[in-house]
Amino acid sequence: MTVARGGRAHERRGASVSRRRVVTVLLGIVAGVPSSGLGCGDKFLVPSRGTRFRPKVDRGSATVLLYARPGSPLDETLRGRSVADGLRKAGYRPTWVSDPEGVTRAVHGGPWDVVVAELGDITELVAALSSVAAPLALPVVHDVSRAALDGARRQYRRVLEEPSRTQAFLDAIDDLLFARAKERARSAGGVAR
Repeated sequence: MTVARGGRAHERRGASVSRRRVVTVLLGIVAGVPSSGLGCGDKFLVPSRGTRFRPKVDRGSATVLLYARPGSPLDETLRGRSVADGLRKAGYRPTWVSDPEGVTRAVHGGPWDVVVAELGDITELVAALSSVAAPLALPVVHDVSRAALDGARRQYRRVLEEPSRTQAFLDAIDDLLFARAKERARSAGGVAR
């Protein structure tokens, strides 16, 4: 059997198309592999997954006041997740108060960098503390209406919505302190990165 010259070119094109199909199928399979099933460190090699870099914050000098009324949802979260211990391990200096005497001591105890409290308590608490130095407010909300949540987001830089992990508190506090440091650097004429 004799193959015409055009036949060989057609065979090569057919092989090329088959290779393209195979490569396309393999790429589709690789792209569909969940990254959570990959080995240690391999997750960072997946193109669709980014690495989140945290800004550098001076945690060692930052004081954090945690206020939660006994039996409140925030009190249960702080106890159940050992938030104060987690903040301490991360380098912060947290103080947890849950009674009026503790709040009075906190007001006179010195300046606070960040105050964490439930949305209903934070405005009054920050007003009492701002006679010394204005702290950053981090309201925590549990089971609030959409309108109340939107209002809180307009009023405060950051709002924690039903946090379930200590890392959520840590990230929010880091973000608040980083934003304040950046603002201070701008107002001093420096550039913060």
